Amino acid sequence: MTTTLLTLDQTDAWRAALARAGVNDVYYRTGYLRPLRDRGEGDPHLFVYDDGNTAAVHVTLLRPLSALPFAHPHGDRFDAISPYGYSGPLCSDPKHATKIWAAWNKIAREQNIVAEFVRFHPLLANHAAWVDAFEVRRAGRTVWMDLAGDVENNLGKSRRRDANYARRQGVVIERVGVDYLPAFGAMYRATMAQREADDYYFFDDDYFATLSDGLSDDFWLMRAHVDDVDCSYALCLRGGDLLHYHLSCSAEAMAETRSVNLLLSETAQRGQQAGCKRFHLGGGYRGEDSLFAFKARFSPHRADFHIGRAVHDEAIVDELTAVARENDVTGDGDFFPPYRSRR
Repeated sequence: MTTTLLTLDQTDAWRAALARAGVNDVYYRTGYLRPLRDRGEGDPHLFVYDDGNTAAVHVTLLRPLSALPFAHPHGDRFDAISPYGYSGPLCSDPKHATKIWAAWNKIAREQNIVAEFVRFHPLLANHAAWVDAFEVRRAGRTVWMDLAGDVENNLGKSRRRDANYARRQGVVIERVGVDYLPAFGAMYRATMAQREADDYYFFDDDYFATLSDGLSDDFWLMRAHVDDVDCSYALCLRGGDLLHYHLSCSAEAMAETRSVNLLLSETAQRGQQAGCKRFHLGGGYRGEDSLFAFKARFSPHRADFHIGRAVHDEAIVDELTAVARENDVTGDGDFFPPYRSRR
């Protein structure tokens, strides 16, 4: 049995490890993780387990505890989090999950990782293998479209009606290149400002450019326009036979075209033509909110989203939590790790 912890500069070894484990989804790839590192979300690592029969991988971002907003004696330690999106540990034989997690726990402690928050993948349903290894809980639902058969006819009546209305308004959908990234970025951030989104969601142009460079042909920037006037954009990411709806935006002045409905419908059809089997629209910002409701009108298919919480060094987590409370840092009592806060 061998275990390895890879870093982003070991690109070839990283790619080979994913291939051995049969993993090709975008959220596990270096091209997706590098822009997250560059915007300060943590240092990506890939834990690799291989005993000759069973292969497993686990991607995580390491965050230094020295950045916590209170004084403590553990600045040389880290906690870890799954990348934005959906990942979580994957193994070729779930019967060995507990043994694999024990091997990862050993390496995590050696690397001074004290706690870890995991976002599992709804479409891969990989949470089920790990429920006996650490705390796993259901956190909501996401929406996905089945790309088999006639995609547009599978839409709800209101979505088909809006897509046809957009066509009558002259809306054209096209996949565009990186020269459209500045226009997309400006519209995206304006949309986030209108929605009063959290600061986290204000991705800058460097993020988009690095993501495009890292994912190459799996970076899909879809544009809706009328007479070359931008109506909306959708940024989608392909990973094998899965297409993910990553980010989107629309121009308030062009809302009357209802372009977003046609944009998602035609993106789904192009995904089908490219060999994708499912188009993952994701969930809401917070639970089943208005964004979730919008996505839900495109498809009846739902997938449960699970999170995981693991403590690798209970004594230090307890100590940090106590210090955080003394400094009035903790907010939501259910937040994890408990010494951090979403405030």
